[in-house]
Formats: sequence, structure tokens, C-alpha cells
Amino acid sequence: MTIHDFLQLNQDDECTLETQAAREFAERYLAAETGSQERASMATALTVLLDDPSRAVRKAIAKILATSSHSPAHVVRCLASDVDEVAVPILKASPIFSDAELVDLFAEGSEAAQLAIAERSTLSASVCAAICEVGSESACRAMLQNAGANVLQSSLLRIAQRFEDRPEICDQLLKTRDLPLNARYELLMRLAANLDDHPIVLERVPENQRPTFLSDAEDKVVLRLALEAGAEDLPDFVEHLRANGKLTTRLLLRAVCCGRLRFFAAALANLGQVPLPRLCRLLVTVRRSALQAILRKAGLPLRSHQAFLLAIDVARQADADFSYDLALDEARMLTETLLEEMQDGALGADEDVTAFLRRFAIDVARLEARQLVKNSMQQITNAA
Repeated sequence: MTIHDFLQLNQDDECTLETQAAREFAERYLAAETGSQERASMATALTVLLDDPSRAVRKAIAKILATSSHSPAHVVRCLASDVDEVAVPILKASPIFSDAELVDLFAEGSEAAQLAIAERSTLSASVCAAICEVGSESACRAMLQNAGANVLQSSLLRIAQRFEDRPEICDQLLKTRDLPLNARYELLMRLAANLDDHPIVLERVPENQRPTFLSDAEDKVVLRLALEAGAEDLPDFVEHLRANGKLTTRLLLRAVCCGRLRFFAAALANLGQVPLPRLCRLLVTVRRSALQAILRKAGLPLRSHQAFLLAIDVARQADADFSYDLALDEARMLTETLLEEMQDGALGADEDVTAFLRRFAIDVARLEARQLVKNSMQQITNAA
């Protein structure tokens, strides 16, 4: 053993002894009665140790005091502004801090400090708002995964604006049920827009079919969201689509073929400026001439009217009232009946519309098949 090794060993032993003493002072402080001389003496000792050059000493104190609401506030606040190694246990767990203090500590803190605050067992709406406004991506992601975080919709929207080009955090946002439907749609649209150079698309989709593939992907996103939307959210979602020029004839045809009757009715009500409850009644009760007037008022092209009128007839025969969506097997039957009728030359069907319907019929059949397989696998799993 060299002299250097011996000196280093003595130094390590000394550091260990100091660390043990610091830990003991912190434990004795918490064990002492409030207002006692023992507690006052230990508070003084801990205050002096705040100036100790050894991080291990300050870290030992932080670990003991971090979770107690009886810890000396001035010591805890000083440790919270220390180096990350010392501050993180305090920031992550100490109940001493008010929301205003946490907001200030977060704004001034390093990425590690921000992450520690975002992982606290409970986070108020105001602290979550600060995280969403100025937090790092890792801190925002940790907050989204934190079951104790009270994140308002406005805060979720702010994260969506800041990190719209970050796939990981977008994926986490999409798993958050409180994310407004319009924001969920915008995130999914941005993801869909990036599909044109995705390796799978480049490999499997011929170049001349990619525009159709991408537009179909966007429509499927809309209809998936429409299926999950509540009655109170659907009108606002439809208006958002209309304002962005996305409420197309092709989308409405696909909605009918997929059985998304609620979305179809909401879209017609929006385009025709008719109250939704009244429109649902009209779709069920009025004659064809009145239905055609509704389609004209909605601005749908004349060449598509025959398809929509037939779809409404088939839905009526199934006793649908346009206040609920059809099951996949019902949607497939509707689409097949509609396609069979449209292919009858006597109806004067538009070739483009018929081509759309053929493609939609394939999609619905595939959706139904996947659902059957999924249900069968679930039954096998439950039986096992």
C-alpha cells in the first residue's frame, strides 16, 4: 500500500464518519419533540453542515429530511437549491414546499430538478401548468405518466403545441383521455403526414398509390376519433374539420360505409345549418325529395346524392335513427347493399363514387375480420 492509498483510505473513512454523523443529526432532529432543546441543537448542527464541502454529507441529510413535514424548513429549502445529487430527493418528495415555491424551483431548475418535481406523488394544476409551459420533454413526459398529476386540458394543449414534432411525447399525449378531441386529431394528422417517407410505406405502397393511401389514412383517423367521441364533443369536432376543409364528400361516404351514422348526421347538420336533433328526425321520417334538399343545402355534389340517399334508405330498413353507430357486421351489409344498388346502371351511378364504395367495402370487410379474430383470441385467453 502506498502513502497515497493510505491517505485516500483515511480520507474516505473520515468522509464516511461525517456522513454517518450528518445522518444521525437529521434522525435525532426528527425524533426530538417540537420546541425541545434537542431539536434546536440538531437544527443548529444541520444548518452548519449545509456549508460542508462534501456532497455525501449534504446528500445524507437530504435523504433523511426529504419525506417529513416536520423537517426544518430553512434546511430543506437550502438543500433544494443545492447540486442535483443533493436537491433531487428533496424536490421529489418534500411536503414543505407550497405550489408557488415548486413553480419557482421548477422554472429555475436543471433538467434533473425538473424531472424530480414532475415525479412528485401529487402535482396541483398550477404546478402542472408550469411544467407544460417551460418544462423539458423528459419532465413533461414524466408528468403525463404521473397518476397524481392534475393536468388541465389547457395544459395538455400547450404540450401538444410545444412538442408536436416529438413522436414519443405525442404518443403519450394520445394515451391521455383528457386530451381534447380536436387536439388529438391534430396530433394524429401530423403523424399521418409523416407517413409518406416511412419505410413501410415506401416499401409496400406503389408510388402512384401513395396519395390515395395517405388520404385514406387521414379519413380513418377521423372516423376512429368519431367512434370514440361523446355526444357533447362530436359537433365541435365536426366544426373543426369543416373549418380546416376536411369535411369532404369522400369522408362522409366512408362514414356511412363504416357505420359511423352519428358522425354523418353531425356533419350534415353542420353543413346544412340544421340543429342536430331535428336533422336526425328528418333523416328517419321525410321523403326522398326532402332528403335531397338537405343534401343540396349541405353542399354535397349532385353526383353523390344517389349514394347517400340509398345509404339512408338502407339505414332506415335497419331501424337506425342516426343517434348511434352501426356494428361492423351491420356496416358491411349496408355497404354491400349500397354497392350492389349503385352498380345497377339504371341508377346512373357516378363511376368515381362507385369506385370509392368498392374500396370502402374492402376496408369494412377487413375491419370486421380483424374484429372477429380479436374476439376469438380474447375468448381463447379467457378460457385458458
